[in-house]
Amino acid sequence: MTMALSIDLEQAPQYWTLSLSGDLDYAECSAFRMNIDRILRSAPPATIVDLSGLQYLDSSGLGLLLALSKEYGARGGRLVLVTSETVDNILALTRLNGIFSTTNTMAEALAVLGEDAPPASQNAAPN
Repeated sequence: MTMALSIDLEQAPQYWTLSLSGDLDYAECSAFRMNIDRILRSAPPATIVDLSGLQYLDSSGLGLLLALSKEYGARGGRLVLVTSETVDNILALTRLNGIFSTTNTMAEALAVLGEDAPPASQNAAPN
């Protein structure tokens, strides 16, 4: 039995966070693609894609991650994936683990981007 994909996109001034949980397969790729297109249109300085909640990732989902990485990187965006053992195994098996910048936790992803976790009040106040 497959788990429905849950997608959450949070927008902060310095980086966006796209969190996925459940199964990212061909049937769920259109919703994922809409979020990728939104990121590419808005071009935040950095994006963290949190895949740590994924139970399953197929080739169509990998293809979209590769497309995001290529298009976003070409525009100067910085992309970091937060992965799980499941996702790490898939990336290693497909030899894509060297293509993506990956971390095991959100805190590590923020450190890679040189960001501290923003306090809630920072989002409301202009810099």
